[in-house]
Amino acid sequence: MELRHLRYFVAVAEELSFRKAAQRLHISRPALSKQVKNLENEIAVKLLDRDTVNVSLTQAGEIFLEDSQKLLLHAEQAIERANQAQSGHRGKLRIGSVGVIATDFLPKALKIFHQKYPGVEVAFVEMLPVEQLAALAAGKIDIGFAYGKEVANNASLRSVCVIHSVYGVAISSQHPLAVRKQITLEEVRMEPLLCLGRSGHGETICQFYADAGLKPARIRQVDGFDSMVTLIAADQGISLFPHVLDLANQGIVIIPVAPSTSDLDFHMWAVWQRHQPSRHIKHFVQLLEGRVQRTGNGG
Repeated sequence: MELRHLRYFVAVAEELSFRKAAQRLHISRPALSKQVKNLENEIAVKLLDRDTVNVSLTQAGEIFLEDSQKLLLHAEQAIERANQAQSGHRGKLRIGSVGVIATDFLPKALKIFHQKYPGVEVAFVEMLPVEQLAALAAGKIDIGFAYGKEVANNASLRSVCVIHSVYGVAISSQHPLAVRKQITLEEVRMEPLLCLGRSGHGETICQFYADAGLKPARIRQVDGFDSMVTLIAADQGISLFPHVLDLANQGIVIIPVAPSTSDLDFHMWAVWQRHQPSRHIKHFVQLLEGRVQRTGNGG
């Protein structure tokens, strides 16, 4: 039994006329009569009582009509949902979470995305930035975020720079040096240096010290950003964060490093797989690209 057989039967049952149903379906009356008869033979149920003048539904036909109408409606809805998914108006978009650093652009982009594509569910997957490239490759997320200039040269990825900032020394607002306009790494070399995770952030900021011919007196690894913010605010150590982070209301100031060099630049990229990106990804990336063009924040 095919959907077209149901459509033929429903047309006849609703019109109670083979002539009117044939006109509605744009087929010949004999062909329609034959198709409905084939349907009755296939399911071994008499659906219609008919003579040369009148057509009426049997009791079984009335029940079959009700169920056929529901099936056809569900089929139409399924086709519509499939078309919406193909066009990027329905489905699910999985984004790697990067926390507070994305508050400058991500909430605004998400709000506009939801207004344009309310049928797309956005899910955030909690993971560190250093884990997101592997998650993209494994298909666990659709869009991730990564740091460093080298991301733009990754042949397997496409990317757009969403943040371009400069690293500064993140220090408690109660620290004696917090009132300074600039600070050197030499001046904070004896302070415990807090690094986020075991790679990525720690490697980057330790390299800043090495480039300046310095070595931190003590390095402490912290597993979560919130924990690191709490420790810095409590004057338990310092770290290096991009200036784009506004942590003043959490008791932290970020002071420019002197001398300032391009090596202290911070880039964050939205990244996705180059091979056959979905419509959902394309739509969301277009919003990010538009935001960068408007603000110039991508650098």
